[in-house]
Amino acid sequence: MSDVTTTELKQRAAERAAARNSLKEAYQRIYNNPFRTNSQIYDPAVFRYEAARAYAREFFKMTPRSLAIPFGLAAFTVWLQTSINNEKATKEASIQSGESTYYERAKWSAKTLY
Repeated sequence: MSDVTTTELKQRAAERAAARNSLKEAYQRIYNNPFRTNSQIYDPAVFRYEAARAYAREFFKMTPRSLAIPFGLAAFTVWLQTSINNEKATKEASIQSGESTYYERAKWSAKTLY
């Protein structure tokens, strides 16, 4: 295991939080300055984030999971629509043939509304 104690871990976490808070305060001070002449703020973290988003497609790798998720969503959508259409068709057929009562029709319409 490591030689770091819990008090040292807490101290390091507090130091990181203090550094984060000071960076946030500096950014807010620059952002909210009414006498700021340029509209952009140089923040390397924001630039890295934007660059990562801009070049994400170049580093995309096709995996079975990246293929399975869209196909699974499409298959689920088709299955759900088919089941809804089948239920609706059977109810409509029973209504048109006169097999269902007015009570069943009202129950079915209230079920589909809510």
